Amino acid sequence: MTQRLLRRTADQTRVGPFDVRFVGRSSFDFQYAEIFRERQYLFETDSTAPFIVDCGANIGMSVLYFKSLFPDARVLAFEPDPRAFACLQENVTGNALLGVRIENAAVARVEGETDFFYDPADPASLRMSIVRERMPKDRRTVRAVQLSHFLEETVDFLKLDVEGAELDVIGELSDAGRLRLVRQMLVEYHHHIDRTQDIFSRLLTLLEENGFGYQIEGHIDRPLPRERTQDVRIYGYRKN
Repeated sequence: MTQRLLRRTADQTRVGPFDVRFVGRSSFDFQYAEIFRERQYLFETDSTAPFIVDCGANIGMSVLYFKSLFPDARVLAFEPDPRAFACLQENVTGNALLGVRIENAAVARVEGETDFFYDPADPASLRMSIVRERMPKDRRTVRAVQLSHFLEETVDFLKLDVEGAELDVIGELSDAGRLRLVRQMLVEYHHHIDRTQDIFSRLLTLLEENGFGYQIEGHIDRPLPRERTQDVRIYGYRKN
């Protein structure tokens, strides 16, 4: 679905039928391009009211996209950053979205509190993370939750973009026996956040052990680089 973008003010615009509040113009433009123009979260389902779990929702562009695809969808969204969460909350309530639950929390392996790294000069940045190497700037303490505690039914689509915590989240779901509730997923894996570690295979092994097939998309520069951070998208689907 291609949405019409109408610029309005310094921190608000309109995307299709939605009024959208944002923090930074550059991060908004990036999300609009990825989500609405390139349709990176497009998926198919037989359900007219799919249950979608969105980890790393930021200001809620992905939530708006899911609701544009499936108006009756139920969406559970997590965002730990307070400024991004405030926009997420306004974009949900301001557009009168029904069936959307939002949590001001990071998904993590261990529940409680965790350090959250952010850049004061780039509020609501898309690189904010509970992994210091992803955003080695300032830090604050945020609430951390285990995703498995929120999954008690089939998840039609899981979007996981948590800036370096992907393996921990998928591992926690697997340990709790809840990964098998997921039918489809889009995981953005951040390879070489720690340049000394090559552990991509661990995530793929977890998917294989839990009955998933997958397709992988990524970009690499030329000449071929070594130990460079690389964003890799993994589309996982439960095998019949």
